Amino acid sequence: MSGNQPDLAVPAAALAEIAKGIDLTHAELKRMGNMVTRRENEVHSAAELLEALGRQALEEAGGEVPKSAPDPEKASVAVTGGFVQPTARVPHSDPAARDRLDALWHKEADRMGILDGNREFLLLATYPGSLARGWIRMRDSIGDHLPSRIAAASGSREFIAVSLDGKSLCAVSAEEYEDWIVTHSFEGGRTAGP
Repeated sequence: MSGNQPDLAVPAAALAEIAKGIDLTHAELKRMGNMVTRRENEVHSAAELLEALGRQALEEAGGEVPKSAPDPEKASVAVTGGFVQPTARVPHSDPAARDRLDALWHKEADRMGILDGNREFLLLATYPGSLARGWIRMRDSIGDHLPSRIAAASGSREFIAVSLDGKSLCAVSAEEYEDWIVTHSFEGGRTAGP
C-alpha cells in the first residue's frame, strides 16, 4: 500500500470463514422475507393477530384447516407473482379508497364464494412467520368492511382469504400507488403440505 492508507488485505482463509457466516439457507431467506419494519399497530405473531382480529369481530373458528386448503406459499405466489393482474384496482389517491376497497373486495369475495354460510374462511395475514404458520380458520361475525378490519388488526392492508374448500382466493395486495384486489381459482382444490 502506498501513502497513509492502512493495509486492508484479509487472508483468504478469513474471507472464506466470513463468507460461510453469510451463506444463508433457503429457510433463513424465507424468514427474512417475512420480516418487516414494525409499524404502530403491526402484529408479530399469530397470537397477537388473533387477539387483534377478535377486537374487529373476527374470531378463530373451531375445526381444522381443511386438507383441500392450498399451500400458503402457492397462494402467496397466486397473489404476488410477476404475471398477476388485479381483478380491481383502488388508487391510494381516491378520497374514498378504504370504503371502495371494502365494497369491491366483498363483491369479488361473494362472486368467488370465499365466505361460507357461517361466514367462515381461511386467512393468511401479514406478520413475520405467517407463511410458516399457514392458514387460520376464521369466522366473521359482522359481514362487511372485512379488508378495513383486517388492516386495523394486522397493521397491513395485505391479506389472502381462501374458501374452506380451497378452490377460490380473494386477496388484497398493497402496491405503490394503488391497492389491488386479486382473485384466483385453484383447479379442484389443492392439498396443503407435502
